[in-house]
Amino acid sequence: MTMSGLTITGTGSYLPDTRLDVATAAGRYDGEGDRIRGTGYDTVCAEEKLYPADMALIAARRALEAARLEPSDIDLLAVTAIHRHGHKRLWSPASWLQSRLGCPRALPLTVNQGCNAQMLVLEVAGGYLSGRPRGSALVVAADQFASSGFDRFTADYGIVYGDGSAAAVLTNGLAPGQAEGSWRVRAAHTVSAPELEGLHRADAPAPEDPELLHAEHDVRSAKRRFLSERGRELLKDSTRSAVREIRASLLPDGDHPRLRRIVYPNLGLPLLEENYFPELPGGAEKSLWDFGRTVGHLGSGDQIAGLDHLTTHHTYTAGDQVLLLGAGAGFTWTGTLLEHG
Repeated sequence: MTMSGLTITGTGSYLPDTRLDVATAAGRYDGEGDRIRGTGYDTVCAEEKLYPADMALIAARRALEAARLEPSDIDLLAVTAIHRHGHKRLWSPASWLQSRLGCPRALPLTVNQGCNAQMLVLEVAGGYLSGRPRGSALVVAADQFASSGFDRFTADYGIVYGDGSAAAVLTNGLAPGQAEGSWRVRAAHTVSAPELEGLHRADAPAPEDPELLHAEHDVRSAKRRFLSERGRELLKDSTRSAVREIRASLLPDGDHPRLRRIVYPNLGLPLLEENYFPELPGGAEKSLWDFGRTVGHLGSGDQIAGLDHLTTHHTYTAGDQVLLLGAGAGFTWTGTLLEHG
Protein backbone atom coordinates (compact mmCIF):
# COMPACT_ATOMS: atom_id res chain seq x y z
CA MET A 1 0.00 0.00 0.00
CA THR A 2 1.53 3.29 -1.13
CA MET A 3 0.98 6.13 1.36
CA SER A 4 1.96 9.17 -0.67
CA GLY A 5 2.19 12.46 1.19
CA LEU A 6 2.00 10.92 4.64
CA THR A 7 4.70 11.71 7.19
CA ILE A 8 5.40 10.79 10.80
CA THR A 9 6.15 14.31 11.97
CA GLY A 10 6.68 13.56 15.64
CA THR A 11 7.14 10.73 18.09
CA GLY A 12 7.16 10.57 21.86
CA SER A 13 7.43 7.88 24.49
CA TYR A 14 7.25 7.29 28.20
CA LEU A 15 9.45 4.47 29.49
CA PRO A 16 9.72 4.27 33.28
CA ASP A 17 13.14 4.60 34.86
CA THR A 18 12.55 1.50 36.99
CA ARG A 19 13.96 -1.60 35.29
CA LEU A 20 13.61 -5.14 36.55
CA ASP A 21 16.70 -7.32 36.17
CA VAL A 22 15.51 -10.39 34.28
CA ALA A 23 18.22 -12.76 35.52
CA THR A 24 17.47 -11.83 39.12
CA ALA A 25 13.72 -12.20 38.61
CA ALA A 26 14.22 -15.60 36.96
CA GLY A 27 15.69 -16.94 40.18
CA ARG A 28 12.34 -16.49 41.91
CA TYR A 29 10.54 -18.96 39.65
CA ASP A 30 11.13 -22.62 40.42
CA GLY A 31 11.45 -24.60 37.22
CA GLU A 32 11.13 -21.49 35.05
CA GLY A 33 14.47 -19.76 35.63
CA ASP A 34 16.34 -21.17 32.63
CA ARG A 35 13.42 -20.48 30.31
CA ILE A 36 13.14 -16.85 31.46
CA ARG A 37 16.88 -16.23 31.21
CA GLY A 38 16.86 -17.90 27.78
CA THR A 39 14.68 -15.11 26.35
CA GLY A 40 17.79 -12.91 26.24
CA TYR A 41 16.41 -9.80 27.91
CA ASP A 42 18.65 -7.91 30.32
CA THR A 43 15.97 -5.71 31.93
CA VAL A 44 12.33 -4.73 31.40
CA CYS A 45 10.51 -1.50 32.19
CA ALA A 46 8.26 -1.53 35.26
CA GLU A 47 5.81 1.25 36.17
CA GLU A 48 4.37 1.03 39.68
CA LYS A 49 2.43 4.33 39.89
CA LEU A 50 1.11 5.51 36.53
CA TYR A 51 -1.66 3.65 34.74
CA PRO A 52 -1.74 3.29 30.93
CA ALA A 53 -3.75 6.47 30.27
CA ASP A 54 -1.37 8.55 32.40
CA MET A 55 1.61 7.24 30.45
CA ALA A 56 -0.29 7.77 27.18
CA LEU A 57 -0.84 11.45 28.02
CA ILE A 58 2.89 11.99 28.58
CA ALA A 59 3.85 10.27 25.32
CA ALA A 60 1.13 12.10 23.37
CA ARG A 61 2.26 15.51 24.57
CA ARG A 62 5.86 14.70 23.66
CA ALA A 63 4.84 13.58 20.17
CA LEU A 64 2.76 16.71 19.59
CA GLU A 65 5.64 18.90 20.75
CA ALA A 66 8.03 17.10 18.39
CA ALA A 67 5.53 17.52 15.52
CA ARG A 68 5.08 21.22 16.29
CA LEU A 69 1.31 20.75 16.38
CA GLU A 70 -1.42 21.94 18.70
CA PRO A 71 -3.90 19.34 19.96
CA SER A 72 -6.67 21.22 18.17
CA ASP A 73 -4.95 20.31 14.87
CA ILE A 74 -5.62 16.58 15.38
CA ASP A 75 -8.35 14.99 13.24
CA LEU A 76 -8.05 11.41 14.53
CA LEU A 77 -6.96 10.24 17.97
CA ALA A 78 -6.51 6.51 18.59
CA VAL A 79 -5.32 4.60 21.64
CA THR A 80 -4.18 0.98 21.39
CA ALA A 81 -3.48 -1.52 24.16
CA ILE A 82 -3.38 -5.26 24.80
CA HIS A 83 -4.08 -5.22 28.53
CA ARG A 84 -6.42 -3.65 31.08
CA HIS A 85 -6.51 0.12 31.49
CA GLY A 86 -7.37 0.05 35.21
CA HIS A 87 -10.83 1.67 34.99
CA LYS A 88 -14.37 0.48 34.22
CA ARG A 89 -14.49 -1.80 31.19
CA LEU A 90 -16.73 0.60 29.22
CA TRP A 91 -14.47 3.60 29.85
CA SER A 92 -12.81 5.02 26.74
CA PRO A 93 -9.10 5.89 27.06
CA ALA A 94 -9.21 7.69 23.69
CA SER A 95 -11.99 10.01 24.84
CA TRP A 96 -10.19 10.69 28.13
CA LEU A 97 -7.02 11.57 26.24
CA GLN A 98 -9.06 13.72 23.87
CA SER A 99 -10.43 15.64 26.86
CA ARG A 100 -7.06 16.05 28.60
CA LEU A 101 -5.26 17.19 25.45
CA GLY A 102 -8.04 19.51 24.30
CA CYS A 103 -8.98 18.19 20.86
CA PRO A 104 -12.77 17.71 21.09
CA ARG A 105 -13.28 17.68 17.31
CA ALA A 106 -10.92 14.74 16.75
CA LEU A 107 -12.45 11.34 16.04
CA PRO A 108 -11.64 9.15 19.10
CA LEU A 109 -10.92 5.42 18.76
CA THR A 110 -9.88 2.88 21.39
CA VAL A 111 -8.50 -0.20 19.63
CA ASN A 112 -7.75 -3.69 20.91
CA GLN A 113 -6.21 -5.72 18.09
CA GLY A 114 -3.24 -7.35 19.74
CA CYS A 115 0.39 -6.30 19.65
CA ASN A 116 0.17 -5.12 16.03
CA ALA A 117 -2.62 -2.65 16.81
CA GLN A 118 -0.60 0.58 16.64
CA MET A 119 0.89 -0.40 13.30
CA LEU A 120 -2.53 -1.33 11.93
CA VAL A 121 -4.07 1.93 13.13
CA LEU A 122 -1.28 3.95 11.52
CA GLU A 123 -2.17 2.26 8.22
CA VAL A 124 -5.89 2.92 8.72
CA ALA A 125 -5.13 6.52 9.72
CA GLY A 126 -3.31 6.98 6.43
CA GLY A 127 -6.51 6.18 4.56
CA TYR A 128 -8.56 8.41 6.85
CA LEU A 129 -6.25 11.37 6.23
CA SER A 130 -5.95 10.86 2.47
CA GLY A 131 -8.85 13.22 1.79
CA ARG A 132 -7.81 15.79 4.38
CA PRO A 133 -5.01 18.11 3.25
CA ARG A 134 -2.89 19.03 6.28
CA GLY A 135 -4.85 16.51 8.33
CA SER A 136 -3.17 14.84 11.31
CA ALA A 137 -3.67 11.73 13.41
CA LEU A 138 -2.29 10.95 16.85
CA VAL A 139 -1.86 7.24 17.59
CA VAL A 140 -0.84 6.21 21.10
CA ALA A 141 -0.01 2.78 22.53
CA ALA A 142 0.09 2.22 26.30
CA ASP A 143 0.23 -0.82 28.54
CA GLN A 144 1.04 -1.49 32.19
CA PHE A 145 1.30 -5.06 33.46
CA ALA A 146 2.48 -4.42 37.02
CA SER A 147 -0.92 -3.88 38.66
CA SER A 148 -2.80 -7.00 37.62
CA GLY A 149 -2.80 -10.77 37.75
CA PHE A 150 -0.72 -10.84 34.57
CA ASP A 151 2.76 -12.15 35.34
CA ARG A 152 5.11 -10.46 32.88
CA PHE A 153 7.69 -13.25 33.25
CA THR A 154 5.56 -16.39 32.97
CA ALA A 155 2.27 -15.52 31.21
CA ASP A 156 3.66 -16.14 27.71
CA TYR A 157 6.28 -18.18 25.88
CA GLY A 158 9.58 -16.57 24.86
CA ILE A 159 8.53 -13.05 25.87
CA VAL A 160 8.91 -10.82 28.92
CA TYR A 161 6.58 -7.82 28.99
CA GLY A 162 7.53 -4.22 29.81
CA ASP A 163 5.42 -1.20 30.78
CA GLY A 164 5.38 1.99 28.76
CA SER A 165 3.74 4.19 26.15
CA ALA A 166 4.62 5.41 22.67
CA ALA A 167 2.94 7.96 20.41
CA ALA A 168 3.23 9.08 16.81
CA VAL A 169 1.75 12.00 14.88
CA LEU A 170 0.92 11.15 11.26
CA THR A 171 0.38 14.13 8.96
CA ASN A 172 -0.92 14.39 5.41
CA GLY A 173 1.05 17.30 3.95
CA LEU A 174 3.67 19.15 5.92
CA ALA A 175 3.16 22.56 7.45
CA PRO A 176 6.07 25.03 7.33
CA GLY A 177 8.80 23.99 9.77
CA GLN A 178 7.59 20.39 10.14
CA ALA A 179 10.04 18.67 7.78
CA GLU A 180 13.03 18.64 10.12
CA GLY A 181 13.36 15.28 11.84
CA SER A 182 10.30 13.81 10.14
CA TRP A 183 9.88 10.40 8.50
CA ARG A 184 8.04 10.08 5.19
CA VAL A 185 5.92 6.95 4.93
CA ARG A 186 7.03 5.29 1.72
CA ALA A 187 4.72 2.27 1.88
CA ALA A 188 3.03 -0.19 4.22
CA HIS A 189 1.99 -3.80 3.84
CA THR A 190 -0.08 -6.01 6.13
CA VAL A 191 -0.43 -9.79 6.07
CA SER A 192 -3.32 -11.45 7.90
CA ALA A 193 -3.59 -15.10 8.93
CA PRO A 194 -6.94 -15.39 10.74
CA GLU A 195 -6.56 -19.16 10.97
CA LEU A 196 -4.11 -18.44 13.83
CA GLU A 197 -6.59 -16.52 15.99
CA GLY A 198 -6.97 -19.61 18.18
CA LEU A 199 -3.51 -19.01 19.61
CA HIS A 200 -5.13 -16.58 22.04
CA ARG A 201 -8.61 -18.15 22.47
CA ALA A 202 -9.75 -20.40 25.30
CA ASP A 203 -11.12 -23.80 24.34
CA ALA A 204 -14.63 -22.59 25.28
CA PRO A 205 -16.26 -19.36 26.49
CA ALA A 206 -16.74 -19.07 30.24
CA PRO A 207 -18.86 -16.81 32.47
CA GLU A 208 -17.07 -14.06 34.36
CA ASP A 209 -15.85 -15.28 37.72
CA PRO A 210 -13.16 -13.86 40.04
CA GLU A 211 -11.53 -17.28 40.13
CA LEU A 212 -11.10 -17.18 36.34
CA LEU A 213 -9.18 -13.89 36.26
CA HIS A 214 -5.81 -15.63 36.52
CA ALA A 215 -6.78 -18.00 33.71
CA GLU A 216 -7.68 -15.02 31.48
CA HIS A 217 -4.11 -13.74 31.84
CA ASP A 218 -2.58 -17.14 31.04
CA VAL A 219 -1.54 -16.76 27.41
CA ARG A 220 0.47 -19.97 27.44
CA SER A 221 -2.47 -22.33 28.00
CA ALA A 222 -4.25 -21.18 24.82
CA LYS A 223 -1.05 -21.37 22.79
CA ARG A 224 -0.22 -24.81 24.20
CA ARG A 225 -3.64 -26.19 23.24
CA PHE A 226 -3.62 -24.63 19.75
CA LEU A 227 -0.09 -25.74 18.88
CA SER A 228 -0.68 -29.26 20.16
CA GLU A 229 -3.70 -29.52 17.85
CA ARG A 230 -2.33 -27.72 14.80
CA GLY A 231 1.40 -28.36 15.05
CA ARG A 232 4.25 -26.22 16.38
CA GLU A 233 5.60 -25.42 12.93
CA LEU A 234 2.44 -23.62 11.84
CA LEU A 235 3.18 -20.34 13.64
CA LYS A 236 6.83 -20.36 12.57
CA ASP A 237 6.00 -21.08 8.92
CA SER A 238 3.22 -18.49 8.85
CA THR A 239 5.45 -15.85 10.42
CA ARG A 240 8.34 -16.40 8.04
CA SER A 241 5.98 -16.46 5.06
CA ALA A 242 4.39 -13.18 6.18
CA VAL A 243 7.76 -11.49 6.69
CA ARG A 244 8.89 -12.68 3.24
CA GLU A 245 5.74 -11.19 1.72
CA ILE A 246 6.37 -7.88 3.50
CA ARG A 247 9.97 -7.88 2.26
CA ALA A 248 8.86 -8.56 -1.33
CA SER A 249 6.38 -5.69 -1.14
CA LEU A 250 8.53 -3.08 0.62
CA LEU A 251 12.10 -4.17 -0.08
CA PRO A 252 12.31 -5.80 -3.55
CA ASP A 253 15.39 -7.88 -4.30
CA GLY A 254 18.58 -5.90 -4.51
CA ASP A 255 20.87 -3.83 -2.32
CA HIS A 256 19.32 -1.52 0.23
CA PRO A 257 22.19 0.78 1.21
CA ARG A 258 19.89 3.40 2.74
CA LEU A 259 18.11 0.92 5.03
CA ARG A 260 19.71 1.80 8.33
CA ARG A 261 17.66 -0.08 10.94
CA ILE A 262 14.78 -2.56 11.29
CA VAL A 263 12.56 -2.18 14.35
CA TYR A 264 11.22 -5.66 15.07
CA PRO A 265 8.74 -6.57 17.80
CA ASN A 266 10.60 -6.77 21.12
CA LEU A 267 10.17 -10.53 21.37
CA GLY A 268 12.71 -12.73 23.08
CA LEU A 269 15.93 -13.22 21.13
CA PRO A 270 15.32 -16.89 20.19
CA LEU A 271 11.96 -15.97 18.62
CA LEU A 272 13.59 -13.18 16.61
CA GLU A 273 16.46 -15.41 15.49
CA GLU A 274 14.14 -18.20 14.41
CA ASN A 275 11.28 -16.27 12.82
CA TYR A 276 12.37 -12.77 11.80
CA PHE A 277 16.10 -12.12 11.39
CA PRO A 278 16.65 -14.67 8.58
CA GLU A 279 13.98 -13.11 6.34
CA LEU A 280 15.10 -9.48 6.14
CA PRO A 281 18.29 -7.83 4.81
CA GLY A 282 20.73 -7.16 7.61
CA GLY A 283 18.81 -9.47 9.95
CA ALA A 284 20.17 -9.10 13.45
CA GLU A 285 22.80 -6.51 12.48
CA LYS A 286 20.20 -3.88 11.59
CA SER A 287 17.87 -4.78 14.47
CA LEU A 288 17.13 -2.65 17.51
CA TRP A 289 17.56 -5.57 19.91
CA ASP A 290 20.17 -3.57 21.84
CA PHE A 291 17.25 -1.34 22.88
CA GLY A 292 14.52 -3.99 23.04
CA ARG A 293 16.47 -6.21 25.43
CA THR A 294 16.47 -3.37 27.99
CA VAL A 295 12.75 -2.45 27.89
CA GLY A 296 10.89 -5.70 27.16
CA HIS A 297 7.89 -6.27 24.93
CA LEU A 298 5.77 -3.10 25.21
CA GLY A 299 2.48 -4.53 23.99
CA SER A 300 1.56 -2.62 20.82
CA GLY A 301 4.17 0.11 21.38
CA ASP A 302 7.44 -1.58 20.35
CA GLN A 303 7.78 -0.03 16.91
CA ILE A 304 7.02 3.60 17.72
CA ALA A 305 8.99 3.45 20.97
CA GLY A 306 11.88 2.11 18.89
CA LEU A 307 11.48 4.84 16.28
CA ASP A 308 11.41 7.47 19.02
CA HIS A 309 14.58 5.98 20.49
CA LEU A 310 16.30 6.11 17.09
CA THR A 311 15.16 9.66 16.42
CA THR A 312 16.33 10.84 19.84
CA HIS A 313 19.66 9.03 20.08
CA HIS A 314 20.90 8.70 16.49
CA THR A 315 21.57 11.01 13.57
CA TYR A 316 20.05 10.45 10.15
CA THR A 317 20.36 12.21 6.81
CA ALA A 318 17.77 12.74 4.09
CA GLY A 319 17.04 9.46 2.30
CA ASP A 320 17.98 7.15 5.17
CA GLN A 321 15.37 4.43 5.68
CA VAL A 322 13.96 2.55 8.66
CA LEU A 323 11.61 -0.43 8.47
CA LEU A 324 9.06 -0.91 11.24
CA LEU A 325 7.80 -4.47 11.59
CA GLY A 326 4.87 -5.35 13.82
CA ALA A 327 3.15 -8.62 14.70
CA GLY A 328 0.18 -9.43 16.85
CA ALA A 329 -2.70 -11.68 17.83
CA GLY A 330 -5.21 -12.26 15.12
CA PHE A 331 -2.78 -13.01 13.52
CA THR A 332 -1.40 -10.00 11.61
CA TRP A 333 1.99 -8.69 10.57
CA THR A 334 2.60 -5.14 9.27
CA GLY A 335 5.67 -3.60 7.70
CA THR A 336 6.00 0.16 7.24
CA LEU A 337 8.94 1.62 5.34
CA LEU A 338 9.99 5.11 6.42
CA GLU A 339 12.41 7.54 4.80
CA HIS A 340 14.01 10.39 6.68
CA GLY A 341 13.01 13.86 5.54
